[in-house]
Amino acid sequence: MRSTLITISLLILAALPLAAQQGVYIAPGTRVQIAPGETMGIYGNMVNNGVLGSGDKAVVQFYGKTWNNGNGATLPDESVSGFNGKGGIFRFSGNNPLYGNLGAQQLYGGYSVVTHTGATFPNLEVNNRLGILLSDLSDLKVRNNLNFSTGHLFLNGWNLVVGDGNPGTITGYSEQSFVVTGTTIAGGFLYREQIGGASGKVVFPIGTSPATYAPAAVEFAGTADDFRARVFDSVYQFAISGLVNKLDFTNKTWNVARGKNSNAETKLTLQHMDADEGRDYSAFRATSYVTRFLNNTWDYLDPPESLPMPGNLTTTNTLKNATMHFRLFRDGLSNNEYFTKASVLYGPYAPAAFIYFNAWRLSENFAQLEWSVSRELNNDHFEIERRFDKDTGFTKVGEMPSQAPNGNSNIRLDYRYPDPNSYDGWTYYRIKAVSKNGRVSYSEIKAVPPFLRVDVWPNPNKGQFQVRIRGERTELIMQIVNTAGQVLNQYMVKGEATIRVTGLAKGTYILAFFDQTTNRLMRTHKVIVIDRP
Repeated sequence: MRSTLITISLLILAALPLAAQQGVYIAPGTRVQIAPGETMGIYGNMVNNGVLGSGDKAVVQFYGKTWNNGNGATLPDESVSGFNGKGGIFRFSGNNPLYGNLGAQQLYGGYSVVTHTGATFPNLEVNNRLGILLSDLSDLKVRNNLNFSTGHLFLNGWNLVVGDGNPGTITGYSEQSFVVTGTTIAGGFLYREQIGGASGKVVFPIGTSPATYAPAAVEFAGTADDFRARVFDSVYQFAISGLVNKLDFTNKTWNVARGKNSNAETKLTLQHMDADEGRDYSAFRATSYVTRFLNNTWDYLDPPESLPMPGNLTTTNTLKNATMHFRLFRDGLSNNEYFTKASVLYGPYAPAAFIYFNAWRLSENFAQLEWSVSRELNNDHFEIERRFDKDTGFTKVGEMPSQAPNGNSNIRLDYRYPDPNSYDGWTYYRIKAVSKNGRVSYSEIKAVPPFLRVDVWPNPNKGQFQVRIRGERTELIMQIVNTAGQVLNQYMVKGEATIRVTGLAKGTYILAFFDQTTNRLMRTHKVIVIDRP
């Protein structure tokens, strides 16, 4: 493209209503000021290494291909400080009256979100149907208003800040015009400064590509803080790594972050285009909800906090082909969070919600397992897993089908399983629920002692009896406990042994047997003394 650079050496240019600048270079130490209500047209490229001021309702109509703010550039407004007023509008337009359509425009903003320094625009308008692309190595900050007339603003891996000590405003956004954060895990964020209780609902009009609008909104009740948000394609097992699930979620993951940690209540609203829904998610959209990545998994919310609603995070009409959800976090959000959407039936749920599991020694050759679940969702079967104390991992030793109709139930269901087990050491059990689409959940782990036979004779007795212990290869502790819970006597037992007990008064007693190494209770036995001899 042929362009003409014009070096402006004036200290002040009060008004340029008729000036059609083909290219502009503002040298260091040079100041250009556009008076309130006046217009300046730039038809070529812009390089600003000085001061380009603008008053209220002034317009800088930029038709060039690239705009570059240098390290020393500033864009003050009409206020005394240069940054507390309204300032002019910097309108980026793609249809150049002199050179035709130049395509997408490039913008080197000259700002850094890390150091909070550099050039900042008072107001910026996107008026290019092919969009504005942030250039490498530079973020962009708009102090007051970002307006979308047509087209998108592509972050291209860099960051956009709106607001200056407040969230600023973003107007004109819709599914046709918004901030594009990119499809991949890493990329730029849209920042809104100092969101607080008085800010109300602050919208982040973002999407992963021009065809996939996926905005977010934050309502924050705490002390004002900077928030940032981006959205990327796919839902990963571990938020940013692991397997990708294209069936049970929307195809979007929102990354919402903030500057400080606090427990202030935060309401998060997320909206997606219905075309981004996975097959199974779409089938059960009515039970969908916002899921949060917490404790290394996507959490489960039953029942959903909000029903899906038509998307209204737009400045145009409510979108019929978009769905919106909200979720209230009463304890606030941490510095960096990930969210997506799932449905109750085909979401990040446990196939079974365990409310009870126990295992004990039934006989010398069997262990008895019992478990109960409060609900099952798309569950197929349960697997019984066992580990002997000499083993390094669990092994599947049995399987039971789900009792729930088609694997779905919202009532308590109870299960029993006798496991052949004559092992003479400790055994550990857990139950694994397996859904029809391969998800799993686990019960807690229960320990079952080796077979321990306890014979007491006579019983009842008159204060004198014998206790014979068999089937135990480790050292035990036998305690005699009265009904008040007091330990009256204690015996150390190694291997098989017979213990003679004398001198007990009339009453009921419990013999409690503990593993001497682990102090775990292995079994109890009741003894009744009916009289003294």
